[in-house]
Amino acid sequence: MKKSLFFLLMAAALTLAGCSSKPVEPAVDNTQHTPAPTASLDETEAPDATATPEPTNTPRPTKTPRPTPTKRPTSTPVPTVTPEPTPIPVTPTPPLFTYDRARTYTNNAPSKNMPNYLYNNDAPQGSVINFTYETRNHKVDNGKVYQKSALVYLPASYDENDTETKYNVLYLMHGGGDSPKWFLGGEGLKSKFTRMLDHMIYTGEIEPMIVCAVSYYTEYSNDATRNCLDFHYELMNDVVPVLETRFHTHAEDVTPAGLAASRTHRAFGGFSMGGVTTWSVFEHCLNEFAYFMPMSGDCWAMGMTAGSSKATQTAQHLADKVAESGKNAEEFFIYSGCGTSDSANPNLTPQINAMKLLTDTFQYCDNFANGNLYQCIVPGGHDVNSVNQVLYNGVPKLFH
Repeated sequence: MKKSLFFLLMAAALTLAGCSSKPVEPAVDNTQHTPAPTASLDETEAPDATATPEPTNTPRPTKTPRPTPTKRPTSTPVPTVTPEPTPIPVTPTPPLFTYDRARTYTNNAPSKNMPNYLYNNDAPQGSVINFTYETRNHKVDNGKVYQKSALVYLPASYDENDTETKYNVLYLMHGGGDSPKWFLGGEGLKSKFTRMLDHMIYTGEIEPMIVCAVSYYTEYSNDATRNCLDFHYELMNDVVPVLETRFHTHAEDVTPAGLAASRTHRAFGGFSMGGVTTWSVFEHCLNEFAYFMPMSGDCWAMGMTAGSSKATQTAQHLADKVAESGKNAEEFFIYSGCGTSDSANPNLTPQINAMKLLTDTFQYCDNFANGNLYQCIVPGGHDVNSVNQVLYNGVPKLFH
């Protein structure tokens, strides 16, 4: 019994020892299963040749879908960014009037020797044409409309087809008993003054300008004094708008704003009763005119010859008119004049002297770089020779 048990234990031991030296054949499993995690090549066992080949340890590559391009949300499209253009420097709009005190102006004092401009036609000659317009008595409602004429001097360089070149305008009023011919001679004619203009333009003493000679005579009134004092109605309603629309002037348009914007390109002057008219235009048209040439005539706003009899009141009245217009001493210029033996001298000079005292408004000067008022007294009387001397010295002071 003991021997049998001994041999059984020995057999079992031998059996166990044989199992450790001989590999055990793996059982074939035909059931597909999920591959084991990939191992390195030296750790992989050889597959059984009889078995269905298993996929390699590397997983079968799956088809990677092409990535869909990322689209911007259609609900909030991103605008295309356009580079901003380089900003163009903006030039500030200049004021309606710029007074350049740094500029060198010619002195106001009259020249002792006027060149022989009045008697020859050596310079290129301008032309004098007739100019017609409609007018009426603007102080009454529905006044009768009638046609009136003036004379216009056009410089030799004026070209109707050249709309780019603009011209300053000087309006002139004659004296008692005369007409626009007193200044400009007549249509198609010449005068001493037109020859003077031709030469002064040719020599560069003045810029080419248009001159319009008007008249205070009307069909509805024989009162010369009243006509002169009221001429500003006709001037601003009938003359200036028509003339400055027809010819190439600096007025962009003839609305009140357009005429105010171009006021430094407009002047008014006159002789004797035309001088009286000039002071009235100064009172009422400072918004449209910047330059004034009253010659041999005083201001009659306070009555006839009030420049002498009421000099102080007249000067104050003129200063008040400047204040009412909103202008200051740098926004207008007065170049007055008369002859030494002029019958108007005793009336005009006291008024000018009274104006000199109101320095906030009127700044008397020998050069317009330093003020706005001057009286040019030339040798002569109450006549065209004195007027031509004043014009020769005064016209170059305009439009600076």
